[in-house]
Amino acid sequence: MEEERKREKDVEELKEVLKTVREEVPGLLKDVVGPLKELMGTTLTEEQAREKAKAIAAFYRELVSAGIKEDVALELVKSQFVSPAEIIKSVFGKASGKLETERERKD
Repeated sequence: MEEERKREKDVEELKEVLKTVREEVPGLLKDVVGPLKELMGTTLTEEQAREKAKAIAAFYRELVSAGIKEDVALELVKSQFVSPAEIIKSVFGKASGKLETERERKD
């Protein structure tokens, strides 16, 4: 009797896990696919790199000339021109956070 109840409980837990996977995986894939597509296009030609550098420098100069402190301007530049590595870390951080939240709800 006890063993049968344990199996039923295990089956119910497995159903919950599979339900969570079915509900969460599509959203996680959407979170990953967009940045991955962007990363696929991150190889810059020499000209593109030069133009991006000019844009970053111009943005920084404009911030500083508008009276923003240099360290604050630098942080603003960093937040506006995100590296592909940061995108990946952000996406995977959000995905693992969603999984942790789901686990916490179940506990």
